[in-house]
Amino acid sequence: MQMLGTASISALLLVAAACGGSSADPERPVEGASGEKPAPLPDLERMSVRGRLEGLTIEYWVGGGLPPPHHRSDQLLLLDAEGRDTIQLSRPFLDPASKREGLTERFRLAAEPAEVRKVAQLILDTGVFDRRLPEEKDPGRADAVSTEVIVKTGGREFKRRYFSASPGSLEPLRAEVERLAQRLAEGGKRELFHQGKPITLPPEPARERAATTELASDAVPLSELAEEASRRVARRLSTKGKLVVWLDVSERATDQVERVAEAVKRALGRRPGVVFSTKSVAGTLPVPSGSPGGHVNILVYKLEPHPDVVLSVGELNGRTYVSERDAGKDPLAPASSWSWILYGR
Repeated sequence: MQMLGTASISALLLVAAACGGSSADPERPVEGASGEKPAPLPDLERMSVRGRLEGLTIEYWVGGGLPPPHHRSDQLLLLDAEGRDTIQLSRPFLDPASKREGLTERFRLAAEPAEVRKVAQLILDTGVFDRRLPEEKDPGRADAVSTEVIVKTGGREFKRRYFSASPGSLEPLRAEVERLAQRLAEGGKRELFHQGKPITLPPEPARERAATTELASDAVPLSELAEEASRRVARRLSTKGKLVVWLDVSERATDQVERVAEAVKRALGRRPGVVFSTKSVAGTLPVPSGSPGGHVNILVYKLEPHPDVVLSVGELNGRTYVSERDAGKDPLAPASSWSWILYGR
């Protein structure tokens, strides 16, 4: 069955640059007075030598995607906090022992001068503010994942935003940001916020008991995750006799997520009556790009046979999960509700 309606647009992939509109020139420098270095390069150069922020703030943010709890919003900041150069990581947090939504966890550490120098130098070396790149073209998709690099200095903000994937030229900067994020998650001061306000959760042992007594079915040992997910899905077989499953795994899945997805597929494949949907390209569809007279061509996918259920395998807050939802008329559209979400621990 082909799905070409507008409801599927948010789940489609950008495949062509805008037609009729101007495209970004990779070699075009940032606008500025003749002979002057594009701002904020002088401040970054000074920072790369001194190893101090001196009032400058750097932000590296990756966000977007599907609605909560599967959305992403990871923010790494180098900023002045309480008079000290600080690195800070903020990201959504899903706590199985809490029924509250909209939780954010924040980690902070004092920034080492060497780290300040390295981040500033990498922004300079990768040419973030020296040129424009094709990845800055907005695909016009509500669920697009994007990467932003922002520098604030002297009351001014300078930003670059890249869609779908950060450019290959930014790989050294992205790798350093991931290293800093890991350092923060492992050794930083951790705080929790609910809708922007700091909150206190019960001590860790109490939280473990709450998870065990209230939501024990929502977390199992990682080695049992695939079998338990398979068992839950198979409940539907008792009433239908046949079940069509679309196994949804991110194209950027970690090795562990891919292993769990393969284990889920094997476990379900052993159950008579389970059939898997396959995805193929149904065609292309032009949609407006945002520039006058411009458009982009997107791939339109179809699933055959049409699934009864969507089973997603992914990772959130460092934990692998499997979630189930009804496929509905448009199984490729962003999820709005789930039958269950099961985590590996």
